[in-house]
Amino acid sequence: MEFKRFPNSVNQKGCALDLSSLLDEKSVVVAYVYLMSLTASVNTWYQRRVTQRNIVGQFLRKMRRFYLGTFRPEYIQQAISDTRKGDCHRCGLCCELIYKCPFLGRDSQNLPYCRVYGDLRPANCRNYPFDAKDSEIDTCGYTFQPKS
Repeated sequence: MEFKRFPNSVNQKGCALDLSSLLDEKSVVVAYVYLMSLTASVNTWYQRRVTQRNIVGQFLRKMRRFYLGTFRPEYIQQAISDTRKGDCHRCGLCCELIYKCPFLGRDSQNLPYCRVYGDLRPANCRNYPFDAKDSEIDTCGYTFQPKS
């Protein structure tokens, strides 16, 4: 089986494909502008949807909590120390966002508790809610003050 080669597809070093012939400076600039425009569009869509009180907003906030809790714990700790006030009321509603957490239990007085409370509890649960954008339960005991 023989492969057809396009004209000028082999450069002086014998490489099968010379990208410099395919990508001139103008096409690189056009691709960069397109990618930046696409990134701005996705960011605008995300910023609009993340605060909505529907299933899409809940999903985006849950993904945001997971990402920030896993990869940016310093951001969460800073946000909590700067703006969060109040206490947990133990209502358990935060453990039932989108789906009921498998670690959520109920005691003899029907009060919710976490079965893996402590070091095993995931960061996104341990720090909920960490800022005003993350808070989605109106009766939550935590409130947020603007950053000063």
